[in-house]
Amino acid sequence: MDFRLKRSKRAIRVFLRTAYTDERLAWLLAHARSGKLSYHSCCCLVGVATADHMLEGRTPASALPASHYALAKRFLGAPEAELAYRHLGLVAPRCAVSADEERRRRLIPMIRAEMRRREWLRAQREAQESLVPARLGARLDLLA
Repeated sequence: MDFRLKRSKRAIRVFLRTAYTDERLAWLLAHARSGKLSYHSCCCLVGVATADHMLEGRTPASALPASHYALAKRFLGAPEAELAYRHLGLVAPRCAVSADEERRRRLIPMIRAEMRRREWLRAQREAQESLVPARLGARLDLLA
């Protein structure tokens, strides 16, 4: 894999972990699957994290400085994630798909992987929590 693509994916994974709630991650996935997720939008990879309106597709440059987009750009890792998202769309000049289509094709599995990672972490936490009362109860029985 090309080093820049690998580095871009890493920056996006970090941003998904730190800037997105579970609910927003689901919104991002649905937005990408609908084909409306675009680099040129206030509802891009970075902007969806704070969107305060219906998610939009490609929007004119004059509409980009929406307040939620400006807020999202201040999140830790947002500038790196935005540049990384741009790099996901760099395709060969004769490629049959648009840059936004290529970005979505690469991003959707990353979003799904983050959702699976969170589910796995939740399951691990629940398993740990279910063991705690049993251990405490066993210790209390031994002390009696």
